Amino acid sequence: MRLLVLLPFTLFFFCSCAQEESVVSGSADFDAWYPRYNEYISDWLNEQVTSVSSALEELESSLKESTDEEDKKKIEDQIIEKKKELNRFTSRQNLGDYIALLSSSELPENLNWENGQEQPEIGDPSSKKGGAFRYFITSFPPTIRPFGPNSNNSFRGELYDNIEIGLIDLHPETGAVIPGVAKEWAIGDDKKTVYFKIDPDAKYNDGEAVKAVDFLWFVYIRASDNVVTPWFKQYLREQFSRVAVFGEDVVAISLPEPKPKIPYFASIPPSASHFYKDYGPDYKDRYQWLVPPTTAAYTVKDEDIVKGVSITLSRDKNWWAKDKKFYQYRFNTDKIRYTVVRDLSKAWELFRAGELDYFPISLPEYWYEKSEMEPVFDGYVERYTWYNQYPRIPWSLYINSAISPLDNLDVRLGINHATNWQKVIDVIFRGDAARLPGWTKGYGRFDNPDISAKPFSVSKAKEYFKKAGYSEEGDDGILRNSDGKRLEIVLTYSRIPVREKMMGILKEEAKKAGLDFILDGLDHTVVYKKEMAKEHQVVFSAWGFRPPYPRFYEYFHSNNAYDSKGNLKPNTNNVFSFKDDRMDQLAVAYRNATSEDELESTAHEMQQIIHDSGVYVPGYMTEFSRVGCWRWLRWPNCEFTEFSPPKVYVPMESYVYWVDEEMKEETLDAKKTGKKFPEVQEVKDRYQTKLGEVSDSNE
Repeated sequence: MRLLVLLPFTLFFFCSCAQEESVVSGSADFDAWYPRYNEYISDWLNEQVTSVSSALEELESSLKESTDEEDKKKIEDQIIEKKKELNRFTSRQNLGDYIALLSSSELPENLNWENGQEQPEIGDPSSKKGGAFRYFITSFPPTIRPFGPNSNNSFRGELYDNIEIGLIDLHPETGAVIPGVAKEWAIGDDKKTVYFKIDPDAKYNDGEAVKAVDFLWFVYIRASDNVVTPWFKQYLREQFSRVAVFGEDVVAISLPEPKPKIPYFASIPPSASHFYKDYGPDYKDRYQWLVPPTTAAYTVKDEDIVKGVSITLSRDKNWWAKDKKFYQYRFNTDKIRYTVVRDLSKAWELFRAGELDYFPISLPEYWYEKSEMEPVFDGYVERYTWYNQYPRIPWSLYINSAISPLDNLDVRLGINHATNWQKVIDVIFRGDAARLPGWTKGYGRFDNPDISAKPFSVSKAKEYFKKAGYSEEGDDGILRNSDGKRLEIVLTYSRIPVREKMMGILKEEAKKAGLDFILDGLDHTVVYKKEMAKEHQVVFSAWGFRPPYPRFYEYFHSNNAYDSKGNLKPNTNNVFSFKDDRMDQLAVAYRNATSEDELESTAHEMQQIIHDSGVYVPGYMTEFSRVGCWRWLRWPNCEFTEFSPPKVYVPMESYVYWVDEEMKEETLDAKKTGKKFPEVQEVKDRYQTKLGEVSDSNE
C-alpha cells in the first residue's frame, strides 16, 4: 500500500508547481543560489500583485456596471477575496528577502517562549533498549532519496517521515505541540511568524551538529533548479513568506497569514549541508542510493542496503534525543530489519516460524482462521486488538477523469453505484469494517456529516450509464453505446491475494449493472509508477492521512493535474486529473484559512464537490488494528500509554515497542522443550471512539 505518513511540514507538500526553471551546472553553492532565489521570489510576488490588482480593478468596474442585486453580491464577495489575496502578497513584499541570514541582535525582544514540557511522556519507563525488530515489505523501494523522482513511495515513512525529528511535533495522544529539534518556540506579534530555538544537543545521526543554516538548506536542495520537485517548489514559494536564521541557534518561519496550530505548519526538518556538498544537476542519480544523515534515532549503513532483498535500520546509541522527555522511551530496538517478501502467505509462514516478530492480522482470514494456530495456543504468539484515534485511511477507487469514458460525469456516477463495497465488507471483512462515507473520516468537525457514500444500486448505475450513452446490453450482459463499444474499465491494484478477492467481488457485482471491470493486478511498485504517471483508468489505492486537518489542495487543485498548456502533469497527487474552478478557489482558501471555523466550512464544501464529481468511490475503513506478535515483543502498559499512543495509524509506527531478550531466550527454549505459556488475546480500548455508520443498500 502507498501510505504517506509525514512530518508536519511534508504533510502539506505534495502539490505541484506550474513553473519550472532551467537546469544549472555545478555542485552545491548555497551562497550563490539564495540571492538568485530571493530575486525570483521578489519577481514572482510583483507579478502576483500586478495580476491581482488588475483582476480587482475589473471586478470593481463590473460592480459599478451591474444592476442585478444577486450578481452584485457575488461580485462583492469576489472583491473581498481578491483584497485578501492582494494583502497576502503585499504583506510578503514588506517582509523583504525570502531567505534571510540575520544576526542574533535582530531577534525580536519579549518573545513568549514555550517548551511543551507539561505534556505527558510517550511510551513506557519499563521499556528496554536492544534487540532487533524484524518485519517485511512487499516490494523494494525504487529509491531511498527523501525527495525527487519516485521518492514519494510506500517505504519513505519507514526511512524518514515516521522517525525524523523536525523542529516540533504533535503529541501522539494529546495533539499538543511538543519539542523536537527546537527546544523552545514562540509566536511573533504578527501571528504569522514562529521562532524556533534549536536545542544545542541536536545532532544528526552521523554525529554532526544541527546548524541553523541547515534549515535554509532544506529549502535550497528542494527549490533549486537541480531537481524536479514541483510539489515542494510550489509550496515553498506560495505557503512560506520567509525562512530566516538569527545567528547560530534561532530559525524563524513566516507564513503568509495566521493559522491554527501555526508551529505545526511552520515546522520543517533540517537538511545536513555537509552531506549535500556534491549536490548538483546530477542529484537524482548521485544520491539515488544514499541515505542522508537525519535527526532520527535510526540510520541505514551502506552495507545494510541489499537491493531487492532487505533494508536494515540501525539505532544510533549516542542519539542526541535518547534522554529527552518525549523520546526516551521510544525507538528502543537496536535494529529494524525490513525484508522483501512479495507473497503475503510466505510472510505469514515466516511469522509463524518466528522469523518475523510482528504481523498485521486485521483481515478476518488471519484473525479468525490463520492465527488460530499452535504458537498462539501455546502462548508463544500473542494477539491484540488496538483502537486508535486516527483519520481513516481512504482505501478506495480513484478515477482518472482525463481518460475516456471517465471524463463523462454520468459514467463516473454510474461506477459509484455499480461498485458494491458493502459486499466486500460483508464477505472479506466479515462485517468488521464499515463503508467510508467520503474523502475524509476521523477529523471530527472537519468531516462533512451530510455526506455518505453512494450505495450499490443496479438501477441507479444503469440509469447513469444510459445518460452517458450506454443503453444496449450485449449477450455477455455488458452495456454498449451506439457505436457498439463495451462499457469496460481497467481496474488497477497491487497483486496480493486479499486484493485479488476484493477486486473479484467488485468485478462480479459490477457486471450486474452492465459494467466490466478489467482486472489489472500488478506489483506494488508498478502500480505506484502507473498511478503517478496518470496512466491508470481506475486504481485501488490509499493515501496516509495524519491529524490534525484533512488535505485537499495536492489532490484536487487543477495545478496538480494539468500544466499551462493543458497537458496532464505526472508525479503529482492529483491522480484524479481533477479540474474544477470552484474547487480551485476553495482549495486555495482552505490553505490560506486563518481559523478552524474557516477550515471547517471550506472543507465541507470541498467534500461535497468531490462527492458530486464521482471521481472518488469511497471504500472501507476500520476503527482498530489487530496484530499478532511473538511474546518477546513488548508494548507499553502504564499511566500515560496503553499499548500504543492513539494518534498513529498502526501500533508499530509509534516505535514504543521493545524486544525483551530474556523473554525471547525463554520462549525459544520453551519451544524446544514443549513448555507452554498462557494464551494471550487482549483488547486495548482505552482510546476507542464510536465508529459512525454509513447506510448502504444492496440490490
